[in-house]
Amino acid sequence: DDGVCTFVSELSKGADQVPTYCQDEREKLSKVVSSPIERSDSLISSGQIPLVSLLLVAGLWLGALASFIFAHPVPRDIVTSRASSLAMWARTVWLPAAIVAGQGLVRGLVGGIVLDLGVGQTIALMALLVAFAASFVLANHALAGWLGNVGRGISMLLLVVTVALGLSSALGWLAPLGVVSPLQNGFTLVRTWLAGGSGEVGIATVSVLMFVIAATASYLAIALRRRITADQFRRAVTTAA
Repeated sequence: DDGVCTFVSELSKGADQVPTYCQDEREKLSKVVSSPIERSDSLISSGQIPLVSLLLVAGLWLGALASFIFAHPVPRDIVTSRASSLAMWARTVWLPAAIVAGQGLVRGLVGGIVLDLGVGQTIALMALLVAFAASFVLANHALAGWLGNVGRGISMLLLVVTVALGLSSALGWLAPLGVVSPLQNGFTLVRTWLAGGSGEVGIATVSVLMFVIAATASYLAIALRRRITADQFRRAVTTAA
C-alpha cells in the first residue's frame, strides 16, 4: 500500500511537469524529430574546402585549354624543321606550361589565404597546383594535337563533368567520365588533401600515371607528325602552287 501510494503521488507530480504544446509547436517538433539533420545534394554545402578545391583545379584546366586555342599544338614547320622531335615538343609546350604553372602559384597562394592555411600548407598547395598545371597542359596539348577542335571539345566536356559532379551528387551517372579525367582526379586529390581525408596515396598514384600518359601522348603528337606520305606531299605542293 505504501509503495502504491508513493507511486501515484510521484506520478502525479511528474504529470504536472509534462510540457504542453499548441498545434503549431507540435507540427514543428514532428518535423525536427523526423528529419533532425538537413541533408543537401550539394557537395560544396559542407564547407569551403570542396568549393575552393573545385575553383582552383577548374581554373587551371581552363587555362591549359585556352593555351592551345591561341597557340598551335603542332608547329607549322614540323616536317621541314631540322630540330629533334624532343626539342620541337619542348618548344611547343614550355610557354603554356610556364604560364599555367604561374597561375598555379597564384591560385595556391589565394587558396591558402581563403582557407586560412599555415605557411607550410600554403606552399605545399602551391607546389601541388604547379604539378597539376604541368599535367593539365600536357593533357590538353595531347587532345588538341591529336584531335584538333574535337580534342578541345572533349577537354571542355571534362571540365563540365567535373564541375557538375562537384556541385551535385545527384549527377552520379557522370562518374564514369570522371574516372578517365585528369581534372576530376586533380580535384579529388586536392579536396582530399585539404580536408585531411584518407586514400591520398592511391589518388596521387593515379595522378602520376595520368601525368605519364599525358606526357607520352603529348610527345607522340609531335614525334609522329615528322613525316608525311607521298599523297600528303603532292597535296601540299598542289596547294602551294
